[in-house]
Amino acid sequence: MKRYEREALWKSFILYFLLMSLLYGLFAWMNYRDRRRQLDETLLSEMKIFSFKPLGGNFDVAFEKKKSDERIWHLVHSSEGPYALFEIPGSRKYLLRIRLPQREYDRRIAAIRREALRGWPLYILSIALLALLFSYYSLNPYRRALRLNEEFVRDILHDFNTPLSALRIDLGILRRRLGENRSVERMLASLDTVHALQENLRAFLARRPGSRESFGLRPLLEERIDALRGLYPSLTFLDEVPEGVTLECDRDAFARIVENLLSNACKYNRKGGRVCIKLDDALLKIRDNGRGMRDPDRAFERYYKEGERGLGLGLHIVKKLAEDMKIGVNLESTEGKGTTVTLDLREVMQR
Repeated sequence: MKRYEREALWKSFILYFLLMSLLYGLFAWMNYRDRRRQLDETLLSEMKIFSFKPLGGNFDVAFEKKKSDERIWHLVHSSEGPYALFEIPGSRKYLLRIRLPQREYDRRIAAIRREALRGWPLYILSIALLALLFSYYSLNPYRRALRLNEEFVRDILHDFNTPLSALRIDLGILRRRLGENRSVERMLASLDTVHALQENLRAFLARRPGSRESFGLRPLLEERIDALRGLYPSLTFLDEVPEGVTLECDRDAFARIVENLLSNACKYNRKGGRVCIKLDDALLKIRDNGRGMRDPDRAFERYYKEGERGLGLGLHIVKKLAEDMKIGVNLESTEGKGTTVTLDLREVMQR
């Protein structure tokens, strides 16, 4: 089961478990309340019988003067215990008060509470099992839809192989005929980028953890910047990343992240614009002064795009690959002023 499927299963389980536990708790509380009411009714009946024949029982008997506002034949709770008042035949001034000591009343309440809570560990376990079954069952349609989507993407990636291989062969022949040629080199670099995108998409779909390796940050950035300079000759690239910074993570996946971010910074820039790459402590910032975004909060959503170009997958892939490597990603953008993407490299930077 993949990470996002486990997350969906876990959240569904918590929701079902809390809901069913709440219903069980409500039922137990209503049962406890009904049993307490039955206890009070039973006590009043016992007190009535005791008032006619005061033999046995745990009741205390006393006499008190009759008051106009006092109710008789009703159970009253007090700090000393529940009691009821009864008329004494032939007496107009006094009433008979029959009281159950609070200690005895607490003992009976405790017995009711124990009865109401009896077997609760078994009930909670049963609720957990049912919640797990419901969660797994409700996850099936979601998993089937994802499987179909992933199979479609895999088929598309597979179909790319033939035309890309043909392009690589033809460009290789063309390079041998023309010798050193910037246009051919740019096309080969773009072809390598498409191939890298294929591989990272496959790794993303399979959710396989990438291999960890140590590599220099600046050489990787220079490699990507050199490839983009040929494609965007009007842009100025400012590289403010010092030498000697080493990362330890999946190099190919990190290169894919950098490639997408730098490509966006170039693609959506203005003519004569700037792309600045700066490392501030452990924060790698890629900033451009291009067109910016209307709705930056949706930047990482799958298929979201603000123009006609692209599929809306680039930043979504960046987010997922970064999460897999525990790299924090933050995007700030102002329409007409540019965009800044910040990568938090604390978890992958070697000190």
